[in-house]
Amino acid sequence: MLRAAVIRLDSDQPFNGFVVAYESDELQFPVWVLLILTAMLFYASIAEGSAVLMLLSLFPGCFAFHNLPLLETGKTRLAANQDCLFIDGLGRIGWRFINSISLAEIVVRGSAYKEADIALAAPLATALLEDARGMPLHRRLMRKPFYLKSGRTIRVPLEIFDRPPEHIIASLLRIWLHNRGKPQKGEFG
Repeated sequence: MLRAAVIRLDSDQPFNGFVVAYESDELQFPVWVLLILTAMLFYASIAEGSAVLMLLSLFPGCFAFHNLPLLETGKTRLAANQDCLFIDGLGRIGWRFINSISLAEIVVRGSAYKEADIALAAPLATALLEDARGMPLHRRLMRKPFYLKSGRTIRVPLEIFDRPPEHIIASLLRIWLHNRGKPQKGEFG
């Protein structure tokens, strides 16, 4: 079943369709722990006047900063409707530019992770209907809900979202198969 919602993405345009965000339970705890550890080390470095402790506080601080988007659990990270597929930090990709969507199982150090493998029919610059990659520098240093595997393949880790990976892939496939041959709004032909 599709999780339908009317939301606002980074722009002011409403978005009707399937929406997923980061899971709130397990992801926030390590980030909060690192933020508290950073604050404690930073406070200790000021109290002691120690440059070593100050530098030591940078390591957990940088890692916490990179993972700060995991605390924004209500923000849409992946969405799909009749017009496009939206990936936060990347933009909107038209359905006609997507060749396939599949579930890939990646094994890293003995642990299996599930990812959406999205193969594009055109280069990314052509496939993007709305490019959201031009974000401020501090946002570019933070975690994104995707990574580019090659020139025409996008991988989206699914384990961190609030829906099971199989449900996300099934919903995306259903929407893609239904809408891939239809022209986009405002398009003739």
